[in-house]
Amino acid sequence: MKAHDILSRQEIRELMTKNNLRATWIIASCWAWVIAAMTLVAIWPNVVTIILAVLIIGGRQLSFAILMHDCGHNSLFKSTKLNQFMGTWLAAAPVFSDMQTYSRQHSIHHKDVGTSKDPDLVNYSGYPITKPSMVRKVLRDLIGLTALKYWFYILETRLQGNKSMISNIALCRALAVNLVLFLGCYLLNVPWLYWVWFLAYNTTYFLFLRIRHVGEHAAVPNPLSKDMFENTRTTLASWWERILVCPVYVNYHIEHHLLPSVPPYNLRQMHKWLVSRNAYANTPLPSGYIAMLRTVVI
Repeated sequence: MKAHDILSRQEIRELMTKNNLRATWIIASCWAWVIAAMTLVAIWPNVVTIILAVLIIGGRQLSFAILMHDCGHNSLFKSTKLNQFMGTWLAAAPVFSDMQTYSRQHSIHHKDVGTSKDPDLVNYSGYPITKPSMVRKVLRDLIGLTALKYWFYILETRLQGNKSMISNIALCRALAVNLVLFLGCYLLNVPWLYWVWFLAYNTTYFLFLRIRHVGEHAAVPNPLSKDMFENTRTTLASWWERILVCPVYVNYHIEHHLLPSVPPYNLRQMHKWLVSRNAYANTPLPSGYIAMLRTVVI
């Protein structure tokens, strides 16, 4: 099923219209959440506020990865240069990612989703899995082993001179941005506060990233189908899930695969139109990520 089979040309044109103000608001609000969480810990430093901050910041770090993805599609801002700048410095660099490398690989994902050519296949092909296996994955994320594996991967590729998911230039940008974050905390006389950010990155970020990958393509009705209503999943999310595991409209993933150039802030409207046309008649729409996880755990 194609977008033109369901939506009119006028509707598609409206959905693909970009809005710089809305795009700027999304990026600014994500950073505002980070600042608010770190401020909370700075004012009331205790176990409860640190746990809350690590959860919130991990969710916002995931939002930066998603915004990098949107800027890579050139779908967030009207200007290509603005997408490149914002996606590189305010989205990719803070979470040690490389937008250019990611975008090249992600274009293959859209073309070959579910096949052996899909670079993202490793993130979802093993599902469904058993409950003990899922528990082990979650624990590895939360105690930092998944992040440690990523750090070793970066170190190994640098020592061996191999190509990596993050180039040397992108790694330098990431280190520079994180140094700015640390210096900001230092100048405010709370240098230890940076480690709350770093703790979130090494724990909840990788957990939420895993849940995002699982939610998008794991254990779908027909992973080898060319129809995104069969090889991709949209999950209906609650308010707290939008804060943590599916920020900036990433839960509308069928919609994204149907029209990858649609800005994220228009995906909800697209979903409403698809529902009104009965496009999901034969497609499961889990009511929340807990319900989604139940479908991928046996």
